[in-house]
Amino acid sequence: MEADLGRTLRDRVLFVLVRPLQSGNVGAVARSMKNMGLRRLAVVAPPAFDVDRARWMAPGAADVLDQAHYATSVGEAVAGCRFVVATTARGRHDHWPAHTPATFAPLVFAPDAGDIAVLFGPEDRGLDNDELLHAHALLHIPTDVHASLNLSQATLLVGAALFGEAQSRGYVPRAEGEGRRGGPARGAPPGATQERPVVPSGALDPLIEDWMTTLEIGTYLRGHEPQLVAMTLRRILQRASLESGEVAVLRGMLRKMRWKMKHPG
Repeated sequence: MEADLGRTLRDRVLFVLVRPLQSGNVGAVARSMKNMGLRRLAVVAPPAFDVDRARWMAPGAADVLDQAHYATSVGEAVAGCRFVVATTARGRHDHWPAHTPATFAPLVFAPDAGDIAVLFGPEDRGLDNDELLHAHALLHIPTDVHASLNLSQATLLVGAALFGEAQSRGYVPRAEGEGRRGGPARGAPPGATQERPVVPSGALDPLIEDWMTTLEIGTYLRGHEPQLVAMTLRRILQRASLESGEVAVLRGMLRKMRWKMKHPG
């Protein structure tokens, strides 16, 4: 079941970018797709396409670009798909079926869904009427009053809805080396410990000393009892359960602050 969910994301969902104006956006779309387990990309009649620019915007997702289908028309791109939805922000007066990403996502995982394509129009004005004729339904991404999304943002929101639906059905992304396609695994693999290497209490002493020195230079200690301030700092830092790297970052911040206070010009 879990494997079927992963295959649905990878093999049955096709994102179609129609006449994209910016090559960088195509790369950003490939990156967002890779993050959401999607792999099938089609690009229809881009007016100008710089593959190097696209790859620069797709770190870790160059394989999505390399395997993309470059088509001359929407009809060619969606020829093998059973169901096609078209993203649009424009309202329409006919009775065209319409979905949001949340209502569309369950349809993708229906047993008889087949291959499904999602059309995304060019950045400046969206899909035209001839291109919309290939769609069985519309897909609206809910927004507030301002309803203008970047192409990569739109694909990420739709992809996230599909990925979330797969997770709700039991899909768990596999760690590197366990058959997962694409780049290195992100985050801890399933079952990995979540324990953090917290520094011992004594390792906080240099940080507290730096903090107190900084407060003294900043005149904060003139109206406060230094010992009580130090005790309060220690309690706060102990609750924070800092790692050694975080202690080093805080000390670096304080060192920079002290330098600036001593050299105000």
